[in-house]
Amino acid sequence: MASWVDLFSLLTTTLFFVGAIVGVIYIAKQITAAVQSTKQTLQERGIAISDKGVSVKTSKRFDRSDYVDATQRGFIKAMNSASYGSGDAEEKHHPKLKSASSVNGASHEAKEHEKKKVFGMRRTHSSTSSGTK
Repeated sequence: MASWVDLFSLLTTTLFFVGAIVGVIYIAKQITAAVQSTKQTLQERGIAISDKGVSVKTSKRFDRSDYVDATQRGFIKAMNSASYGSGDAEEKHHPKLKSASSVNGASHEAKEHEKKKVFGMRRTHSSTSSGTK
């Protein structure tokens, strides 16, 4: 016959496993509720999530001319923010070069800076010196 210690151990083990299963079910329900809440919130904002994918509701239809206009605006913004070897970007980052070149025309510092450029880009390191090997 089983003693009271054996019965207590059986009851404790059973309660532990039942508690673990109930805890997993509770957490799964909480996660499902959170996902459904998020889907509902996104649905109200115009974003529908389904098994087939995501769809976005817009209030305006775009035709080819709208896409072309948006592409052109983006291209013009990129062109305006880029500098193509004019040295403007370097002068913005090196105010000494700007002031020296504006005062003296082409100062020694600006000439040295230009020598360090290779194919329009500034050289970052050199493995050998320019005159000796």
